[in-house]
Amino acid sequence: MSRALMTGITGLRTHQTKLDVVANNLANMNTVGFKSQSTVFSDLVYNVDRSGSASSDTAGGINPQAIGTGVQTAQVTRNFSPGTLETTTGDFDYAIQGEGFFTLMTPTGEPVFTRAGAFALDDRGRLVDPATGYLVQRIGNLGEASDGGVQFQTEGDDTIYIPIGSAIPGTQTANIDFTGNLPSTSSPPEAEVLSSFRGFEDGGGAATGATLINDLTINTTPYAPGDTIELVGTNPDGSSFTATLPADTATMQDVVDTLNANLVDAAAALQPDGTLTVTADDTGEALLSLTFRDVAGNTGATNFSGNSMFVDTEGSNGDSFDVSMDMFDERGESHRMTFSFTKDTINTWSVTASIPSSSGTMIDEQVLNLTFNEDGSYAIAGINGVGDANIEIQINGITNPQTIELDFSDISHLAADYTMTQVQDGIPPGALSSVAVSTSGELTGLASNGRALPLAQLAIASFPNSAALEAVGANYFQKSISSGDPALGLGATGSRGQIMGGQLERSNVDIALEFTQLIVAQRGFSANARTITVADEMLEELTNIIR
Repeated sequence: MSRALMTGITGLRTHQTKLDVVANNLANMNTVGFKSQSTVFSDLVYNVDRSGSASSDTAGGINPQAIGTGVQTAQVTRNFSPGTLETTTGDFDYAIQGEGFFTLMTPTGEPVFTRAGAFALDDRGRLVDPATGYLVQRIGNLGEASDGGVQFQTEGDDTIYIPIGSAIPGTQTANIDFTGNLPSTSSPPEAEVLSSFRGFEDGGGAATGATLINDLTINTTPYAPGDTIELVGTNPDGSSFTATLPADTATMQDVVDTLNANLVDAAAALQPDGTLTVTADDTGEALLSLTFRDVAGNTGATNFSGNSMFVDTEGSNGDSFDVSMDMFDERGESHRMTFSFTKDTINTWSVTASIPSSSGTMIDEQVLNLTFNEDGSYAIAGINGVGDANIEIQINGITNPQTIELDFSDISHLAADYTMTQVQDGIPPGALSSVAVSTSGELTGLASNGRALPLAQLAIASFPNSAALEAVGANYFQKSISSGDPALGLGATGSRGQIMGGQLERSNVDIALEFTQLIVAQRGFSANARTITVADEMLEELTNIIR
């Protein structure tokens, strides 16, 4: 009977343990990342009352007979099934969807592991668990600026630094892409042309270079020796000239040659129909004029008014369209730049860039031969050397010139309105303002200037036997002999789950299951208590017999 008492006590103890585990689970039902536990019982040693024996030819075998001495807690196992993810407002709240653990370092240099990713920044900009001050760890060289980027992390130090508010340099403009339409209906540049009101004629038709002035149909009185004709006019730039030639021997070719000897930046010609033309050498506005007149005292006379010169073609520049934008130098300073698109021929344009003198000077400002196919699609831009598809700028205060490559491949040449937009890749300076995390655990810094910069890679640990991890409180685990060593890597690789930003993992405690286990523990405790009670009553009866 005393053995029954002791057996009942082991039952009380084990069911008390079960109750303790259930109570701990319920107490942590709202603990971030908590993993519930359960108990597994096993029986104790047995007292052998009779050993078994083998069978013989004349008798059967005898089974062994033993009485157990109670129950013990064989295991307290931990359930690492995932808890539900809860969206939060924390900038540094992270959860692991799947297996794996965040890695942190204690002040003594011992690594600990957790599923609770409610992190924050300390006064030094380090990513920590604010409940303990333990430092969140990283792996790899991301953020160490080994690729020439901005350095956030220190080589050899696995602590994660996130200096919110720190200055982030800009990047200089290296490429500008244009998109839009240049109207095909735009006018190309024109050179100014003077023409006689009608063609000069002789008795046989249109005058030629050999036709004498005296033979023109507009000659009213033949010229005599000593008579002179004056040619008075202005050049394209407005400067005046006056020329004379002997009227009695002069031919129309003499008139052309005299004009060409006196004209500046223009040329005269006699057309096959007898029309006299004067054409400016350059396109654009011009101030050409020409008048023929007889010198006073001439014997002969010609009615030049009928063939007076008029502006047949107005000089004009090609239609031009402007677009302005901000570009950035290597310091991140912005400069206003204007691009002028000017039509040169039916299907070609030129582009000229300019900046204010307060910003710098243009070394190579033109792109020539921006050419389109007949269907209005882009063909080619630029020529070799100056006039290619790059522009070069000397920014004030910066030694090296800045080269910008221009891309016009998305421009069309259609009979539609002018439209033009541009995208440049320069970025002004800014400040680190926020952090994003990828599913692999890569932390990316987002700056106020729009730059996205690599910060660090979270170290995610996995274990050969995570069920054997040793819980040390504060949501932490440590490796044990049977858990195996941690394998650090990226999230969403191997057996490691994805990292979810702005979320926390809730406890995986199943309240319904725990209440059921609570009833089981209570019933088990009651049953074992009843065993002790009955054994006590039997002992009491035995005592009464002795009386």
